[in-house]
Amino acid sequence: MKKVLSLFVFALLMLGVVACGGTTTAGPTTAAPSTAAPTTAAPTYINPETLKIQLIPSKDIALLDAQRGPLQDLLSEELGMDVLVTVATDYNALIEAMKSKQVHVGLLATASYVLAKEEGAAEVILKSLRYDVGDDGSLLTDQPLVDGYKSQLVVSSTSGITDVAGLEGKTIAIASFTSTSGFVWPANLLADNGLDPMTDVTWINAGSHDGAILAVYNGEADAAFTYKDARNVVIGDYPDVRDKVIFITNTEFIPNDTISVIPGLDPDLVERIKDAFIAISQTEEGHDIIFNVYSHEGYAEAVDSDYDIVRTYLARQEEWTFG
Repeated sequence: MKKVLSLFVFALLMLGVVACGGTTTAGPTTAAPSTAAPTTAAPTYINPETLKIQLIPSKDIALLDAQRGPLQDLLSEELGMDVLVTVATDYNALIEAMKSKQVHVGLLATASYVLAKEEGAAEVILKSLRYDVGDDGSLLTDQPLVDGYKSQLVVSSTSGITDVAGLEGKTIAIASFTSTSGFVWPANLLADNGLDPMTDVTWINAGSHDGAILAVYNGEADAAFTYKDARNVVIGDYPDVRDKVIFITNTEFIPNDTISVIPGLDPDLVERIKDAFIAISQTEEGHDIIFNVYSHEGYAEAVDSDYDIVRTYLARQEEWTFG
């Protein structure tokens, strides 16, 4: 009996050794994969104490300077924060200011927006709305607001020019070499009519659309391309401008100018900026200001793809060098 019991105890001890051996000789243990989502740092957005907004000088700078203060006050009240509105020296200066984050919001013209977007300096949030303009310069106020416009060719009444082909060898005034209505669409129009924009005409950078009109009025240029109808800007001071600067033709449709913000601006602030501009445009005082600044009647939300046609036109003229 003792012998049997001893064998039984021995067997139990050996079983324990085998079991322990099985545990110690197993491969290294591997922790079960975690099901918790990886932690990522929240994005850091730009949230300035003072929102800096800049206008492009597409009109006389003195006129824009007179409107920037009232616009600044309305936006500050609407946004509930400090706002500073300034006027850029030119289109390129505004793009550079947005690129370096010195300006947070830019009222960029169509082509300028596309250039700024390519440089990572701007994201469009709003596009302007206006009444369409008849060939006689009258606003079509009985029709809905539109989100695009046309460039016009106007010439001196004594120039003898009656069509685009007649521009060969002539001097043409424009607002800027980056202006959509002042140059991008007009240069493509010339090419469509068999003229070489680089060699067949002479361009004069008048610095603004009203400046281009006055260059024709004063005999400094034979013709001008401007947004339609920039003659309305100067008719108060030059009541005979329609007699001396006459309409010839339109370009194709152009997407309206933009209100754009720098990338990385706080999304909540961006939405407030959208709402603020739209709200201001719907008040009598605010409407008067935005109309005096850029002839805007209101605003609608915009997306980048609205400006793909501009990219098509810009790509076409990559071989051209001006300015």
